[in-house]
Amino acid sequence: MNNETRITNWINNNLSELSQLEDNKGIDIMHHCGAKCCEASVLYNGACKIKDQFEHETNTDIIFDAFKKAYYDSDNFRKDKDVIILIFEKCTCPMAKQGVDNPFLCNCTVGYSYKIFETLFQKKVKVDLETSILNGQTVCKQRIEILS
Repeated sequence: MNNETRITNWINNNLSELSQLEDNKGIDIMHHCGAKCCEASVLYNGACKIKDQFEHETNTDIIFDAFKKAYYDSDNFRKDKDVIILIFEKCTCPMAKQGVDNPFLCNCTVGYSYKIFETLFQKKVKVDLETSILNGQTVCKQRIEILS
């Protein structure tokens, strides 16, 4: 077994163990991991730039439209009132691309999206992962609700 396979297996096994923790502790850990992963991303830097550019703007539609135009101009990314729908037709997670296939990994993506949208809007958000490619669905679909 090569090192890449060993590492992928190790990560999948860790995800299995995390998924067994009580009181959603494993999910919370993955959300925090996703937020940290996000902080190192180009997309997060873009959200920070848009946030700073529109620091006095309270209309989330204007902020969303600027972010969408600059970073994710697709019909798979849309906003209706305080709800954003984000759909990926391919998994974009670098670990999944390297062979990590445990669906518990998708909790990381939820934390990533929390970080992006709470930063962008400077408001609390609720992120629900409705479907996931690693769970066997054809797309990853997130519903992000702007709460405050």
